[in-house]
Amino acid sequence: MPYAKIDDSLSLYYQIKGDGLPVVFIHPFVMGHNVFKYQEALSHRYKTIFFDLPGHGRSSKGSKPASISGFAGDLKKLLDEVGVEKAVLCGYSHGGLVAQEFALRYPERSAALILSGGFSKIDTLIPTLVIKLVQLMVKFGQVSLAAKWQAKFHKWESEDEKEIFELARRSDAQRSYEYIKSGLHYDSTSQLHKLALPILLIYGSLEKPMHRYRIPFKKKAPQTQVVYIKSGTHQLPPRSHLEFNAIVDDFLKPLNDNKENQAGLG
Repeated sequence: MPYAKIDDSLSLYYQIKGDGLPVVFIHPFVMGHNVFKYQEALSHRYKTIFFDLPGHGRSSKGSKPASISGFAGDLKKLLDEVGVEKAVLCGYSHGGLVAQEFALRYPERSAALILSGGFSKIDTLIPTLVIKLVQLMVKFGQVSLAAKWQAKFHKWESEDEKEIFELARRSDAQRSYEYIKSGLHYDSTSQLHKLALPILLIYGSLEKPMHRYRIPFKKKAPQTQVVYIKSGTHQLPPRSHLEFNAIVDDFLKPLNDNKENQAGLG
């Protein structure tokens, strides 16, 4: 199994499939890279990069507390390790915060930003309560319960639930708690104007409490595109994967074609 050594205490598990424009997928808390199982289909056109964050899945937990900024730095080192100079950041839910932080800190390494159920700051009641419920579970050592919760809500086919659970249950309670806490305090709203790259926000039509989060992006980064998946919930990457993948492909195809044209000219 491929691992990237980030420092003496941290090794990140990763998978790379396909060629073309690199796209790195960033998962939420108490989960692993396989929440993006159905995005592997995009590897026919793109270099898809899946990995487990510190303290999640098959990655070690490292010696540093988990944080959004720390995860962004770890991702940069991972991309350095696998020789990827510039990538599209595709973050789902809390993973979208890591994607934003990476794009803000390393604009020269960021080709585009895709957020599924994304937000620059979480401050609506129902989503915050759901996040804090999972935070309580891991605080009191109930990682398996939190993993069952995540697996049940993210399954598309019956075998998905078992697969997602098996990786999610390996989450370290402390790192999961820290990831959640850091995300609850994260706020990039005042920095969004610095994002000069292509941005895509994807929401399910049924996750209405999340729709308002498009507003600061559209206001401060007017190049932002927003797409709603009909009858979609928050769990778009697995549960609405056909529509999700088509939207991502449509958004990235011009960037990928441009990359291929440049390679041809070289």
